Amino acid sequence: MNQTVYILILISLVVLFLFNKYEREKLQRLLQEQLLKDQAFKDSIKEKIQETDNINDVIHAINKDYRLGLLLAKEITEKLK
Repeated sequence: MNQTVYILILISLVVLFLFNKYEREKLQRLLQEQLLKDQAFKDSIKEKIQETDNINDVIHAINKDYRLGLLLAKEITEKLK
């Protein structure tokens, strides 16, 4: 009986972990879409791209300011180039 309880708890934790991961990714995509609709955000990123020689600095600035993750920040800079 104890083993089945532990197995059920383990399964529920795995399911909750996967659900949380899915929801976090969904929220990040929504945030990215909203940021790309915001003209002030676009203008500030385009300005940063023009001011700096290293695109990685812009990617790191987006990641630091908006906490989107490096891959999403890179995707945003690619779209706005």
